[in-house]
Amino acid sequence: MSPKISDDQKEQRRRKILEAAKQVFIDKGYEPATLKDIVEEAGMSRGWIYLYFQTKEEIFEALLDLQDSEYERYIESLLAEKPLIWEVIQTTFTQQKKELLLPERGSLMPAFYEYFLTGWRKEQRRSLLLKRYENGITLFEKLLQLGVDQQEFAPIMPIGDIARIIASFQEGIMTHTFAVGSEQAHTENQLAAMTNYLNQLLSPM
Repeated sequence: MSPKISDDQKEQRRRKILEAAKQVFIDKGYEPATLKDIVEEAGMSRGWIYLYFQTKEEIFEALLDLQDSEYERYIESLLAEKPLIWEVIQTTFTQQKKELLLPERGSLMPAFYEYFLTGWRKEQRRSLLLKRYENGITLFEKLLQLGVDQQEFAPIMPIGDIARIIASFQEGIMTHTFAVGSEQAHTENQLAAMTNYLNQLLSPM
């Protein structure tokens, strides 16, 4: 009889699979990556992988959920240490700039766009994309509302509209950066212009 493993051990193995998958998706992108690649990167048998995930798609979606949770905790930590919401926003934008200006090898974002843009006609992926879009808008909207509540911002339009405008700016900048490179896309200048525009929309008090 195989020895039982604890819940902590199960979670550690699950995280190991996801970390291995993340590296594979970074190195190869979503479509070229295979379950075999993930098995080899994790150093685990295919049987162990199947105890946690059945498909590459399932692994990728679990990885996205993990990154979303980590991002929400990151925002909470920034809110705990920074007195102004604008400082929190600027910090997240600075982090985004670092990720975009890094070589493609270091970012999961190209695989993210590949996954959704090549599969948007598939009902499951489109449903997940819409859910993630609305969750992202809601998270940013709540952040802006905190600034309004503490009389830091006096926005010139509904904050929900502002959140969607900035999301569109971000998506466009990221897509162009991955497609043609940060130098050709003038990524740094575009991010600076986006930040300035957001500042105007929020009309700091």
